[in-house]
Amino acid sequence: MAYSFAARWFISSTSLLLSATLGFSADVPGNLIVNGSFEAGMQIWKGDGKIVLLPEGNRVCEIEASKSRMKDIKQEFHMKQLQQVEVIFRARSLNYTGPGLRVSIHQTGSGSLIWNKQLPEDGSWREFHILYTRAGGNVDARELNIATLIGTGKVQVDDVEVREPSKVVENQPPQPVAPSPAATPMPETRPPASAPFARPAAPPPSAIPTSPLPAGTFGSLADVLKSVPPDSLKKLQDASTVEAGITEINQYLAQNAKGKPAQFRVKIAVAEPVAEKRNKFRVRMVDASVANGTGDDINGRLWAYFPESSVPPDGKATVGSEIVISGVIGRCDINNKGHLQLNIDLQGSKLASP
Repeated sequence: MAYSFAARWFISSTSLLLSATLGFSADVPGNLIVNGSFEAGMQIWKGDGKIVLLPEGNRVCEIEASKSRMKDIKQEFHMKQLQQVEVIFRARSLNYTGPGLRVSIHQTGSGSLIWNKQLPEDGSWREFHILYTRAGGNVDARELNIATLIGTGKVQVDDVEVREPSKVVENQPPQPVAPSPAATPMPETRPPASAPFARPAAPPPSAIPTSPLPAGTFGSLADVLKSVPPDSLKKLQDASTVEAGITEINQYLAQNAKGKPAQFRVKIAVAEPVAEKRNKFRVRMVDASVANGTGDDINGRLWAYFPESSVPPDGKATVGSEIVISGVIGRCDINNKGHLQLNIDLQGSKLASP
């Protein structure tokens, strides 16, 4: 009798664990990492991380660095016969004093590939992209490890993905049009001369119909950047002042752009569901050059997050299509990963009329 009870308990527990794992595995299609947004806590993950709830309601994983050893989080994933995958995540420093992060992918019996990454000193989020190529063999299992190098302070990590490298659908060339059959020539006729008439004057600009945005609404990434004081933007042109310029600009954007309404026309590079408490769908626009008002352009990247109530209908927000979206600016900062990039997250997004 005792054996029967124990067996039933084991089967029941195993079923619950399997159900939970299957539930997590469907959070973001195409992502080989389970619970990469940490909305389900530290489920599936192993290591030294803990979950922290940010003021805006987003859950992130926090790792407290140590002077005696590296602290890490890790998760096993399967390549699913892919030859190459892209590791994507974002991280930031909270008074962290170490040299940065160590990211590694380990294959049992074949060693590890290791990448060291630096974090912004100003505490802003930085998005990391790492390409990993299968070296050979038939083993699909790998382990992703994200660790803080020896130091003090804390590091926060979020939105971890391992997926097939991003592919953007390019515009297809127009199909050739068959020439129209030759028209039968018509005899030339001349209309009778008419009295000269005055050409109507062009309407003044104020009379031309427009669809103005509400006051205080940003209409493009360039509008966001142009709102920054010119003296701060000029510092981006000199290697000796670029870091000071980034700090000044990010402080300005945090106070004057974050939380403000925006409406952008974008071409979609990535469109995917997300399993978060607040958001259920997101799109990333095709990266674009953004004029900074000083003669130089920087790269612009926009993610738009849609809550369940405004998820676009099927076919309305697909890769390669152009849409107009409105929402409220969340993340808004500039970072320097070998090139300057303006990063904007649009929260509470919804499709707007073109």
